[in-house]
Amino acid sequence: MTDLKILRLNYNPPDILELGYGDIFEKVKEVTILTSLMQTFERFILVCEVIWKDEPAIEHMKKLLFVEKVEIISNEKDATLAMVSGQFPEVYTEVIRKFFDTFNCFIEFPARLTPDTLTGSIVGTQSDLKRFLTFAEAWGASYEIISIQKYQPRVEGALSALTPKQYLCMETAVRLGYFDIPRKVNSRQLASELGLSHATVLEHMKKGQRAIFSALFKE
Repeated sequence: MTDLKILRLNYNPPDILELGYGDIFEKVKEVTILTSLMQTFERFILVCEVIWKDEPAIEHMKKLLFVEKVEIISNEKDATLAMVSGQFPEVYTEVIRKFFDTFNCFIEFPARLTPDTLTGSIVGTQSDLKRFLTFAEAWGASYEIISIQKYQPRVEGALSALTPKQYLCMETAVRLGYFDIPRKVNSRQLASELGLSHATVLEHMKKGQRAIFSALFKE
């Protein structure tokens, strides 16, 4: 019986700024990859939520080296939901191929990209994940493990019901100990950490919990 694990981590590949990654954040605050519609070793089609620093700037996204096409699904104030297609930088093609072929791991979305780090999840056996991290270190990547737990598809599927902002609030709340007994942080401290208003955080938390419970317990 295969015992799959899900590894959540903050991750920084080497030379990522030189590949044009840093150019994203000239006008973008953060990007959350919600799902992959298609992904090969060379190409991708992703559904992403883009949080802008100021006004939406879709033309900026289209100028990125690895982006070929951006199609808007919806706009909401400072956020844009879009389908983004493009081609991975050539130097990463072999790394991506090795990730899937050698380590037998796969990526679990959502994944969040900020100027400082990539935050995401990888699923595989304990030994496959360990070999991947050993490879990442040899490659020159840096990482911080957030958690490693038993992979439960129904639980992970419930998380996909969250919006990016709900996911961020819930993930930060768990990480900082909001749900611990006794609590390590209260909702106002959580709001300060997230840079959001207290009312906004409470709304995201309430809707996020409802989405998770509905996904887990509905027949």
